[in-house]
Amino acid sequence: MNAEIFFQQIIENAALPPPERHARFSELHHQITTDYLAALHALDAQRAAQPVQSGAEVRSVAQVVGHIMEWERFMILSAGDMLAGLRQPRMVTNIEGYVEPEGQTPRFENIEAFNTYQANKHSAWAWEKIQSSAIDTASTLHTLFTQPGLLTAERLENTQPFRKRLPNGAVIQNIAMGWNLWVTCLEHEGVEHARDLGMSH
Repeated sequence: MNAEIFFQQIIENAALPPPERHARFSELHHQITTDYLAALHALDAQRAAQPVQSGAEVRSVAQVVGHIMEWERFMILSAGDMLAGLRQPRMVTNIEGYVEPEGQTPRFENIEAFNTYQANKHSAWAWEKIQSSAIDTASTLHTLFTQPGLLTAERLENTQPFRKRLPNGAVIQNIAMGWNLWVTCLEHEGVEHARDLGMSH
């Protein structure tokens, strides 16, 4: 998705009352996830092994997909916090609370350390494992945010206030942490790594 259009939609939708905002974000999430899953299905092992510039690092497309997947696993843990009524879900203000599937809870000094840890881990994974895990994770996160009775507007509003700065410099004042997590998810799938996955248009 075009970054300028995306951020304009986020700013406009953030100004709406929570129920209408939830409906608009759900529509945007459906569009982005549809494009993202199509890109994942279209990738074969040869293309997934190709290097791309990811920030200051050069990583394979597969490692970029693994990077998205692990942040989305972290968001699913945060979703559980919100479903349980926590007003400050994990991942918003720090990177504590990440849990590996086997139960380990590694600690990270900063976001760069988290990203490097995941890139190193996924360098040993077959593309098919990364692909299937990423598809499952993105689909689960989409369901949690968009389906009735789960991460409702009320539950997102029940989190602590937050000041969201977008990468284009715009600031959304006083948006709850739950909404911030949703925006982060949409931006990560639909904008930040779109070019790496061949999604830019």
